[in-house]
Amino acid sequence: MSGLETAIRSALDRSERSRAEVRARIYQSARQALEAGLKKQNVNDPETVAEQRHRLEATIHAIEQQERARLKAEAAVEPVSRAPVPPPTSPPLSTSTPPRGPAPSVSADANAPGDDSASLSFGVDRDHGRPAEPSLDLDDVRAERHDRADPAGMSSFASFSARPKSAEPESAEDEYDEEPVRGMRAEPVAKPRRRRGVLSRLLISVTLLSSIGIAAWWVYSTGLLLSPDQRQTGAPSPTPTVSSEDFNGDQPTDQSGGEAANEPKTIDPQRGFSNDWIEAFQPGDASKIKARPNATADVVGASDGQAVHIVSRSTDMDGTAAIEIAPDLLRQMAGGTSTIALTVQSFGEKPVQFSLSCAFDRLGDCARHRFTANPEKADLLFRVTLPNGIAPNAPGQLLINADISGQGNGINLYAVRVLPGK
Repeated sequence: MSGLETAIRSALDRSERSRAEVRARIYQSARQALEAGLKKQNVNDPETVAEQRHRLEATIHAIEQQERARLKAEAAVEPVSRAPVPPPTSPPLSTSTPPRGPAPSVSADANAPGDDSASLSFGVDRDHGRPAEPSLDLDDVRAERHDRADPAGMSSFASFSARPKSAEPESAEDEYDEEPVRGMRAEPVAKPRRRRGVLSRLLISVTLLSSIGIAAWWVYSTGLLLSPDQRQTGAPSPTPTVSSEDFNGDQPTDQSGGEAANEPKTIDPQRGFSNDWIEAFQPGDASKIKARPNATADVVGASDGQAVHIVSRSTDMDGTAAIEIAPDLLRQMAGGTSTIALTVQSFGEKPVQFSLSCAFDRLGDCARHRFTANPEKADLLFRVTLPNGIAPNAPGQLLINADISGQGNGINLYAVRVLPGK
C-alpha cells in the first residue's frame, strides 16, 4: 500500500466517509498533493506525469469501489440488526491494493449501481501504448512526515489550519502534507475583527466635539442659563415707587369735614367732566405747545379725534414738550389746591411711562409726577397747590417727557383740563 493510499484511507476514517461529497473532496486533495509532489521534484516529463496521474486515479477508483461496497453491506445489515438474533458479520473488506492497470473510464462506471456514483469523478483514460519512461514512484510522495507523531500520516486531512507560509518545506513529503490541508477546508476560518483605523476614530472624535461645541454655542447665544434680569438687554425699567408727589384721588384727609368736602374727587368715566372743569389745552391749539430739541410734537388724527403725538428721545429737559397755561387760569388756581387732568394714550401696543412737571412763573413750580399711558385712552389726574396773594404776569408751562426710558417712545395727548381750587 503506497503512502498516498494510506493517506486517503486515513482521511476517510477521520471524516464522514458515507457522504459522497466528502470523499470527492478527499480524492481531489490527493490529486493536488500528487501535482505538488511532482512539481517539487521537478518532474516535467509528460509521460511520467501521465503515468503517475493514472496510477493515482486507479487507486482512487479502487478505494471508491470498496467504499460503495461497504455502504451497500451496511444498508443490508441494518434491518437484520434490529432483530433479537445477533447480526451476521459482514465479510471483511480487502485492503490490499488492486493490481495496477488501466483505470476504468467514467462511462464504464456510470451505469454501476450506487446512490452517489454520479457525484464522483476519477479522471479520464490514459493512453498507455507508449513505452514506459522512468516515472516517479507514488511511494516517494508520502503522506506522513517523519517529525510528526501521527502514525497514519494524514493528520493534515482532519486539521483545517495550515502551516505558516514563512516555513519552507524541506522535501516533497512536506509539500505533500501542506497541499491537502489547503484543499480540505470545509468552512472558511473566521477572520479576526478588523480594528478601526486612526482616521475613523479621528472622524468620530471630531464629530462628537463639533456637536458639543454647537450645543454649547446655542446655550450661550440664547441665554438659556441667564436669569431674567441678565436677559434684559435694553434700558432697565424703573422700579415703580410711591411718593408724596403721586396723586391718589381716594387719599383720606385729616382735615375737618367741611374742608374734606372741598377736596376734588376721582373722575367717574361714566359721568365725564362737569362744567367746573376748564379746558387748558386742545389739539387744535397747536401754538400753545412747543417741543424742545430732543422732542417732537405733531397733531395727528386718532380713532377718537385729533391728538398731539409727543415723542421724547432723551430723559432731560431737552426731551420735553412745553404746554402753555394762560395767566387768567393761573390766577384762578392761585390760593388753593387745583386738579389737573390729562387725557392720554400710548402710541403703540405697549404701555409707556412719561413724566410731567410744571413751571407757573411767580407762583412757583410743582413736583415731578410720573404716569403710565396705556393703549386705551384714559384720564390721569394730579393736584397742585399754589400760593395766594401773588398775581402771575406771564403764562405758565406744563413740561411733558413722553418716555422716561429715553428709547424714543411717544404718547398721544388729547386734552388738558383744570379744576381750580377753592
